[in-house]
Amino acid sequence: MSVPRSVVSRPVVPRWSAVPRAAVARCVAAGAVCSLILVGAGTAAADDNGIADKSPRAIADASRDAMSGVTSMRMVAKVTDKAGTTALDLRFDEQGDCVGTVTPPGGEGRADIIKRGDDVWMRLDDALLRAQVPGFAGEGAIALVNGRYLHGTTDSSLLRDFAEVCDLDFFKKEFSSKPADAQLTKGARTDVDGRPAITVTSRHEDEQGTYQVSTEGEPYLLRIQGTEAPGKRIEATFSAFDEPVAAKPPAAADSVDVSRLQ
Repeated sequence: MSVPRSVVSRPVVPRWSAVPRAAVARCVAAGAVCSLILVGAGTAAADDNGIADKSPRAIADASRDAMSGVTSMRMVAKVTDKAGTTALDLRFDEQGDCVGTVTPPGGEGRADIIKRGDDVWMRLDDALLRAQVPGFAGEGAIALVNGRYLHGTTDSSLLRDFAEVCDLDFFKKEFSSKPADAQLTKGARTDVDGRPAITVTSRHEDEQGTYQVSTEGEPYLLRIQGTEAPGKRIEATFSAFDEPVAAKPPAAADSVDVSRLQ
């Protein structure tokens, strides 16, 4: 997340460069090889879709197909690199609606996000505003925003980066990708938040990883955990598949046009 150098020449609202869509999606996708570390497996409940008996390649293919068909889902993720840990808790659907929170590296505050079609509302708490805009300028931004949401559209240069992270269609395209030369191995049965799953490990060049696929109902990807590169770690779980996303815009009095901070 970049810090503005001047509130005169640049907006006081930070770009979400610490949460790049492609970087998150490359890790948080069933078809990506994200150098994931195999996690310990527990005792799984009985399953009913027969996926656990299939080959690792067939499990991976079935998971990609299932994830490419979801109409909505929840993603809870942590992406850690040299800048720190970015935490995301998002619900999004294929209509372009999204709601959730983002905590940037350093743990200084958080941002609440609501996206409805092309409209985006983003509320940065005082701690995050101070962290991004220190000193007098930060206090001025806090006074202007006064706890309200910043409102703009997906065309806004200030809000575009995060709006792209909320793009379910982009994630579905990532889920459908398949490294041709990845080596897959079927692991142990486990469970993810009480839902039975089968673990598949993946190796691609110098990367190693795992993902866990539901053995109950649709073979959705339920969890990814591990590292993509030295110093970069991803932890993510997926749930609430095909459930409604309640992206209710705030009242007009509770938002301020983002252009006022330029």
